[in-house]
Amino acid sequence: MASITVSVPGKIYLLGEHAVVYGKPALLAAINKRVYATVSEARSSEHHIEAEDKQFVANILSLVSQHLKTESIPPLSVKVTSQLKKGYHLGSSAATAAAVIAGCLYFLKKIWNPELTNRLAFESEKVIHGNPSGADNTAVVFGGIIWFRKELTYLKSIWQLPVRRTKLLRNFYLLDTGKPEETTKDLVAAVGEGRENQPGIYERLFNRNEFETKKLAEALKKGDETEFMGAIKAGSRTLEKMGVVSTRVSVLIKQIEKIGGAAKILGGGGKKGAAGYLLAYHRDVKIINHFTGQRKITCENAILGEEGIRLEKG
Repeated sequence: MASITVSVPGKIYLLGEHAVVYGKPALLAAINKRVYATVSEARSSEHHIEAEDKQFVANILSLVSQHLKTESIPPLSVKVTSQLKKGYHLGSSAATAAAVIAGCLYFLKKIWNPELTNRLAFESEKVIHGNPSGADNTAVVFGGIIWFRKELTYLKSIWQLPVRRTKLLRNFYLLDTGKPEETTKDLVAAVGEGRENQPGIYERLFNRNEFETKKLAEALKKGDETEFMGAIKAGSRTLEKMGVVSTRVSVLIKQIEKIGGAAKILGGGGKKGAAGYLLAYHRDVKIINHFTGQRKITCENAILGEEGIRLEKG
């Protein structure tokens, strides 16, 4: 074949980030922004990579080679294009890894196996995040709304929720607060340090986060907007108390609540100022656009529950 193209969506955490690292559940959703990887035969004796992070892609190719139990795979041309902002907690690294891995496996061996792609993408995530939960790669590979819990080091509970295309999933917006100074790896480590120093307090925060995550899933299934928004607000408070929400972003969240919405950080968050995208829910697009326009904040509609990995061409 001349070339193949695979696409993978980005993801957001509806709730459960950080607590998920310690065995609590997380609710994630694939979004309508994707990463595309096109794989073909290279015209030279070496791999040709077009990507924002060429070394990361090179590492992924080495991982594929190891899986196929060969010293090296044939020289490939790999082009990665992305609709996801890197460093904004949208699962950019997980989506890139999954797209490249799936593209290479299909191009080289005609293997189309999302489970395998997910497992190898998790290995790639370890290079970027140190101690990832495995939730990001799972959400982007399988898509939809994902209930994820790491039960043991070797055992994970993964369920794609049977949620219909409710209007609740179409009333979300991504508000750009700026790129965080810290990486997800930094913020995961900071929560770990806080847990080590104050185990009782953090255990209570993780337990409350779990309660609100379950409440959110039930509200989503029932289509109960009031309960849905309440769970987002309460879950957001637990993240603030974990120390991953800066004062500036915390103020912005409370302002959104005052105009009838709900909001929370995505993924890692941000301690010092910017936190990447803020996930905001509001039923009235005019009100949220007026709010962000007054403050000169970039605002994009985000559709949740989108399709996972797919073969675009091949």
